[in-house]
Amino acid sequence: MKRDLTRLTDEAFDVVVVGGGIQGAWIAWDAALRGLRVALIEQDDFGAATSANSLRIVHGGLRYLARGDLRRMQVSIRERSALLRTAPTLVEPLAVLVPTEGLGTRSRPAFRAALAINDLLSRDRNRGLLPERHLPDGRVVSLEECRRRFPAFPASRATGGALWYDARVREPERLTLALVKAAAARGAVAANYCRAEGMLFARGAGAGVVASDGVSGGRLEIRGRRVVISAGPWTPALAGEDPAERPVAFALNLEVAGRLADAAVGVRSPSGPAVDPVIGGHRFIFLVPQDSTTLLGTWYAPWPAAGADPGALIRRGAEVLLAEFRTACPGLELEEADVVRTYWGLLPLKQGREPGRPGALADRDRVAGHRGAGGSDGMFSVEGVKFTTARGTAELAVDAVLASLRLSGRPCRTLTVRLDDGSSSRPEGMADQIRYAIREEMAVRLSDVILRRSSTGAPPGSAKAAVAAAARIAAGELGWSPARERAEIDDVLQRLAPFGPAPVPDA
Repeated sequence: MKRDLTRLTDEAFDVVVVGGGIQGAWIAWDAALRGLRVALIEQDDFGAATSANSLRIVHGGLRYLARGDLRRMQVSIRERSALLRTAPTLVEPLAVLVPTEGLGTRSRPAFRAALAINDLLSRDRNRGLLPERHLPDGRVVSLEECRRRFPAFPASRATGGALWYDARVREPERLTLALVKAAAARGAVAANYCRAEGMLFARGAGAGVVASDGVSGGRLEIRGRRVVISAGPWTPALAGEDPAERPVAFALNLEVAGRLADAAVGVRSPSGPAVDPVIGGHRFIFLVPQDSTTLLGTWYAPWPAAGADPGALIRRGAEVLLAEFRTACPGLELEEADVVRTYWGLLPLKQGREPGRPGALADRDRVAGHRGAGGSDGMFSVEGVKFTTARGTAELAVDAVLASLRLSGRPCRTLTVRLDDGSSSRPEGMADQIRYAIREEMAVRLSDVILRRSSTGAPPGSAKAAVAAAARIAAGELGWSPARERAEIDDVLQRLAPFGPAPVPDA
């Protein structure tokens, strides 16, 4: 996969997809599979923004059971199975554990009944999956098993736990990249660091996008019969709406050193509405084990304004989230120095576009056509709200594009076609990985290589020496000056250690 902007300007496309996060990547893959000529552009790197800010849980929708929303629950079950089936090297089963308490809705009998209904509604969940990707039935477990799985399990009021199985995306960035590469292998033309600046029009209808090259600074016109904007918080502005009328929420997850549990553990936050205005207080917070670290999340806050500096929110959110976990799980001794990486993104709010409190997180994915006003016929906007359901939302978007082009008989195939994560062709050594990322995977910056295309950035690989060694190789490939090389190193180190290096213990 090469970054070739000449192809973007020389070819005519059926659809131009703006936004290379997980949602746009699924749209590009689906459209390419259905035989459309696809262009995909992303203003940063693929999957570098909100798509990377994930607890990596693929939810089967058990929480919807309590609301009686069986349709959404079944959609989530279907999408979880689809990811386990089509991306088995990137998505794997994940045990999830929450405390049981008292005699009400959180009691052992209540959870036993809920898990039985969940298993019944998802009885086909393992169809077509590799045996090692099968999800076992849920069960109620003893307090002793809870403590074995998570030594700091909050046991003061717990009578045990409810254990069920969802799935985990090992590396969300690699899943996004796998989708982009799969689309490119089917003929799509993709480019990162290519920012959409506005629409092209012909006879009063949309006919493509005007974009700027973030590498050379040049301007380009990309022609397409249809345009799909899937750019996260930037979607409203590109679709012609006033961003000030579409406030968003800031979402923060933390990665801390050490694998603290062998199951994802959910506990209730002690914070009330004053501290937690987006969710409304006492939300579930989750601790999710990775290979050698643990993810903690999620903390939410209103995003102050377009162009705001996230630094202050990251520090405040980290302080609050760590304190919430210490209170909810008294056995955890987590401090700021334990944080090895932070992840943040921006999420849409309800804001009158769906039922519920306007300042709460949006629950519904949206696919909208834009017609008439401003001559924007031929443009669609897509706003996804969950990593789990991005594939299904992409299917709806491509269905809409095909209907507008009067192309029938092209069914979606992303439920069954397996993705290649590229592991078989990726070199093992660090130096070779870096060169491969630049030559074959469109890495442009050092952060692209370390954070999204190699194992170099996986803690404890965040040491300055490892980053500097990677930068020397990248500089040779990309022709960086010494000043550019130093700037790239500083940028990556700041991302990997947002609160500064961990203190050196006394001898």
